Amino acid sequence: MNKSYSSILILLFSVVVYLITTPQTIFAHKMIIDHAEDGLIFVHYDNGSPAKMAEVTLYDKNGNALIEKKQVDENGYLEYDKQLQVHRMIADDGLGHRAASLRNEAQEETIPKLIKVLLGLSILSFIASIFYFRTKRK
Repeated sequence: MNKSYSSILILLFSVVVYLITTPQTIFAHKMIIDHAEDGLIFVHYDNGSPAKMAEVTLYDKNGNALIEKKQVDENGYLEYDKQLQVHRMIADDGLGHRAASLRNEAQEETIPKLIKVLLGLSILSFIASIFYFRTKRK
């Protein structure tokens, strides 16, 4: 085996071992507020589990608090009066997670961080293989 090829393999193996054995932030989760329907809010983490300890505050367009720090139920749902003109929702679980959402705001889909890391590693591996085969031809 060529010495540079061995070096590249050792480097890639070292990077993979480092990423697997050290704690990374890619496993962190965030809290999300979903406006399920009029009068019903679902507060959950991005893995789907309900935020059972979350307290929700609802605001109108002028910033006045309509409901302050109301606890969600054990399934992560909060019911409120449908007549309230809710504009902004803020949830806090007391453990460092806080989420804010506008009522008419569309929820955007995000790519999980693990997929981003794997994509980045595959791109770097592809670039390394291009340089390897390029130097091998010379």
